[in-house]
Amino acid sequence: MKITKLDALFSRYVRLLADGRCGKCGKHVGYENLATAHFYGRIRHTVRWDIRNVVALCNPCHYWLDVNPLAKSSFMYEVLSKEEIRELNRIANLTTKDYPIDKEALVKKFREGIKRLWEE
Repeated sequence: MKITKLDALFSRYVRLLADGRCGKCGKHVGYENLATAHFYGRIRHTVRWDIRNVVALCNPCHYWLDVNPLAKSSFMYEVLSKEEIRELNRIANLTTKDYPIDKEALVKKFREGIKRLWEE
């Protein structure tokens, strides 16, 4: 799957928000060693860049969740409320025709977020 400019900005934003710490094990591994893990895969464009759909993980935790779907589902319930999960699930099952994505607005949003985080 092709990684776009928006994907790269989103990943940078998510990893900066995490401040180098894995969202699963809590280990500080540094910004460069975190991955942006999606609950609903990147193929679902309606939630691909939704902050509720991702968590910054170290490589071992990312791998473990990807090969253990039940653990991934359980973990999702640890980090999100039931209401957030219901809404994310609803949006994930829509098409971009039903739920259009303004990619340019997202690029702007994540650039501004990255700038703000770097200034803190």
